[in-house]
Amino acid sequence: MPVSPSWSQAQRRQRFEFNPWFFPTEATEAERAEQRAHQEGLSQVAWAEVGASCYLAPSASITGWPGRGLRLGDHCFVAANSYVTDQVHLGNHCTLNPFVTLRGKIEGGDGIRIGAYTCMVGFNHGFADPDVPIFRQPHTSKGIVLGDDIWIGAQVTVVDGVRIGSHSIVAAGAVVTKDVPDYAIVGGNPARVIRMRKPVAAVAKAGSLEIKLEKFGRKVSEELEPLLKGYQVKAKAGGIAYINERGGRKRVRPWCDAVEVAAMFGRTAPGYTAAEWITRLREFQDAKTGLVPEHIPEDSGFNPPPPADPAFAHRYNTMIVNYALECLGSNLARPVKNAADVTAAKLRKHLASLSWERTAWHAGDWIDCYASSLLPNIKYFEMKPPLETLFIWLDSHCDPKTGLWGKWTEESRWLHPVNGFYRLTRGTYAQYGRPLPYPEQAIDTILMHTGDKAFFAGGRENACNVLDVVHPLWLCLRQTDHRREEAQAWVKKRLPTVLRQWKTERGFDFVVAGSKPSLQGTEMWLSIIYLMSDLLGCAEALGYRPRGVHRLEPAMG
Repeated sequence: MPVSPSWSQAQRRQRFEFNPWFFPTEATEAERAEQRAHQEGLSQVAWAEVGASCYLAPSASITGWPGRGLRLGDHCFVAANSYVTDQVHLGNHCTLNPFVTLRGKIEGGDGIRIGAYTCMVGFNHGFADPDVPIFRQPHTSKGIVLGDDIWIGAQVTVVDGVRIGSHSIVAAGAVVTKDVPDYAIVGGNPARVIRMRKPVAAVAKAGSLEIKLEKFGRKVSEELEPLLKGYQVKAKAGGIAYINERGGRKRVRPWCDAVEVAAMFGRTAPGYTAAEWITRLREFQDAKTGLVPEHIPEDSGFNPPPPADPAFAHRYNTMIVNYALECLGSNLARPVKNAADVTAAKLRKHLASLSWERTAWHAGDWIDCYASSLLPNIKYFEMKPPLETLFIWLDSHCDPKTGLWGKWTEESRWLHPVNGFYRLTRGTYAQYGRPLPYPEQAIDTILMHTGDKAFFAGGRENACNVLDVVHPLWLCLRQTDHRREEAQAWVKKRLPTVLRQWKTERGFDFVVAGSKPSLQGTEMWLSIIYLMSDLLGCAEALGYRPRGVHRLEPAMG
C-alpha cells in the first residue's frame, strides 16, 4: 500500500525536528526555504541571531529581548521541544537535543553537545527575607559558562554560577553545582570528578595549585608503603600490630587509620592480606555487647570496667572498626547490641541530658558514635532503630540563629559548638544524606570562629580544629553558595602551609607546625587536604580520595 504524501511529509518534519543533524544533507530546497523563514521570524520576535547551516526546530520555544536573545554560530542545531530563553550564546558546531532547557545568561564556546532533557538555568530566585514570598524577591544571576568541546549527557542539571571547562564530559543525570575543570569527566549528585581525560600536569598552568597538589599526591603515593611500615610493631600473639607514634600502645585506632590511609590510594595496608585484615578486625568486637574496646586485648591486659548503662556506652572504636572493614569490602561480624537496645523514649531522654550548654563537643561526639553504630545495624542486620526520632529531635533543637546545637561559653568561645557541629553532622546529616536545618547561619558562625586567634594562629592549629571547620564548611556549601568566596579564601591561605608540613616517609604531626608525625595526624591531614582542595575545585589533582570515617559519600540516603 503506497504511503500518502501528507503522511510522508509529516514524517520528514518529525525526523528533522528530533534529528536535526540530518537536515543539511537531506532537506529539499522547499524545506530549506521554510527553515530560513522560520529563523527570520525568530530574529524579529525573539531577537535570535543564527549563523550559517543551522536548524532550529519549529516546536522549540525560543524567547528573547533586544540585546538578550539566542545567538548561535555556524552549523548548530536546536532539536524538538527545546526551551531557550534570554541571553544564550553558543559558538559553532553546537547541538541542543530534544527537550533541552537553557535559561538565563549562558555563554558557550564551540563544539558543545547537550543531551536530551538537560536543564541549565543561569539565574536564581532570591530568598533572603523569609517574610516576603519568594516570587516577590529579586532574582540574582551569575551566569553559566561553557568552554569548548564539551559533551553533556542526558538529564543533567547545571545551576547558576558554574563554569564547565573545555574538553570535559558530564555524565547523564549529573547535578553540577560547582566548576568542572578542563578535561574532567564528572558525574553524580552533586557532580564530582570521576577521572581526568588528561593528566592534571598536562592541562594546569605551571606553578599552579593543581600542579602542587598533583606532586604532593604522587609523593604520598610513592612513600605509602614505607610510611605505613614505620608504624608497625611486633604483636605478642605473632604477626604485626600498628601504633600511632613511636613508643605508643597497641590501641585499636592505628589499625583503622592504617587501613583507611591505604584505601585512599586503592591499596591494602601492609602486614596482612585483605582477608587477614577482615578476620583480625572482626576479632576486636565483643560478642556480648557488639562494642570494640579501646586497646588491643593482648596488650598489657587492659580491661576497662563495664559502663554503668551499657546502652549509652562510648562506642568510637566500634564506629571506626566498621568503617575500616567497609574499606575492605566487609563489615562488623555482629550487630552493635547496646545501640540497638536504645528505644525512642530512652533516646529522647538521653539527647536532652547531653552537655549542650557547656561542652557541645561531647554531645556531638556521642551522637556521631551512636548514629554510626546504628549504621551497620541498619545496613547489614536489617534492624529498624529510632533513626527518625534522632533527626526529628536534632532538627527541632538546632538554633536558627547560629545553625549550631551548642552555645558560646567564656571558656571555649565557639570551639566546642563548632567542633561538636562537625561530629554531630558527620555521623548524621552527612552520613545519612539529609539536608542541614540552617546551613547559611552555620557558615556565619563557623567563619566567625575561624577568626579566633586562640585556635587559628601562630602554629597552634591542630588537625581536629581545622577539620572541624573545613568539613562543616564543605558540607554546608553543598546546600548553599552563602559566603563561599570567604570560605575559599580561608582555605586557600592555609592549604600551601599544610602541604609543606609533610615529613618524608613519616607523614603529618597532629599539630600543623609540629615535628612528631603520627598515623592519626597523617590520616586526618590527608583528609583535610582533600576537603580543602575540593572547596577550591581542584581535589581531583591529588589522585586519592578519603575513605572510611572521613569519606565524602553518604553511607545511606
